[in-house]
Formats: sequence, structure tokens, C-alpha cells
Amino acid sequence: MANLDSYTSVKTGLFVRLQIDAYRTGSGGTYQNQVLRFSDYDTTVTIDSESYVSVGKLLNISSTSSELRASSQTVTVSLSGVPTNAIAEIIHSKIKGAPIKIYRGYFDVATDTQIGTFEQRFVGSVNNYSLQEEFDLLEREANNIVLLECASTVDLLSQKISGRKTNPESQNRYFPNDTAFDRVPTLKGTKFNFGAQ
Repeated sequence: MANLDSYTSVKTGLFVRLQIDAYRTGSGGTYQNQVLRFSDYDTTVTIDSESYVSVGKLLNISSTSSELRASSQTVTVSLSGVPTNAIAEIIHSKIKGAPIKIYRGYFDVATDTQIGTFEQRFVGSVNNYSLQEEFDLLEREANNIVLLECASTVDLLSQKISGRKTNPESQNRYFPNDTAFDRVPTLKGTKFNFGAQ
């Protein structure tokens, strides 16, 4: 964590990394991997040799609480000012389930230099997304907003169903040479008289 004791004023920036594995620009295009990187900071910043483009006040991220123990939290990332022609990219891409990371950085107000290292604020995936349109009748202009509802990795792991079936197919998938479950279908429904003489 950055040591802020010797600074009278600092400014922060939030940096979002959204990895969409099935991204396309239209309904007939092919899917491709796309990593979107943007921030609310006033200039472009490089984190781990990746550039995060500044969108300024067009990016809004809901608040989270800092806790000692990892807990299931949700974060809403809203990106306003999306051009109308970019809506097709959002609709035709598979954003739901995409991994998302949010970093926080501290900067000195006087010199605009980074203080410490970037800290991971949130790790999870997009649980759902929605599009909103605000239309101004007087100006005849529309403002598009993309809302990403993100669930933390802890929340996703708590919903995970683990385990496997006790049949030959499941056993062969994990251990192809093991024949321990080959007799399970014949034993199914068989009555055993345990304790009989």
C-alpha cells in the first residue's frame, strides 16, 4: 500500500481492465479476443506495459468497503458518452462472464507522479450488463450509458458446484486407465444382504 504520510494532498485514479474473449463489431463478424482498458484519470497511464485510456468523468464505479477478510461484493461500472455506432459492438459481443479487474493508483497533486504501486481494488467477472439511453428533447441528442454489474471472484466461488459423478464416463475423463468404476452400472439397484450368515 502506498505511504501517504508525507503528502498534504493526493489524487487517485481507477483503472479498469475488461477482457472480452468473444468480441465482435457487428452481427456477421467473427469473434476475437479484445481487452478494453480505460480509467477515470486525466491522462493515459501504463500498468504492466498496458495503456489505460483516460475517459475522465465518463467513468463511474460504485463504492466498495475495505475488509480484512475477502467477501462477496458487487461493483457497478458505468461508462457514459458511448457513441451510438459503438452500441452494435456491445450488443453483438459476449460481455457476460468476462473477467474484470479494477486497480487504484495514487498520484502527487503538485508533480503528477505516481505514489507507490497500483493496488488491486476488485477482481471478478461481469455478472450482467445493461444499456441506458438518455434523450434530450431540446437538444435532440442522445447519451448512451453502459452499466456493467460485476460479481467478485469470492462470490463466484461460493456459487460454484464442485464434485463429479460416480460413473465410468466421469472416471475415464479424469483417470483413463483406472477401471474402478466400470462395475458401477451393474451394481446399481442391486440389493445386498449385509450381515447375513
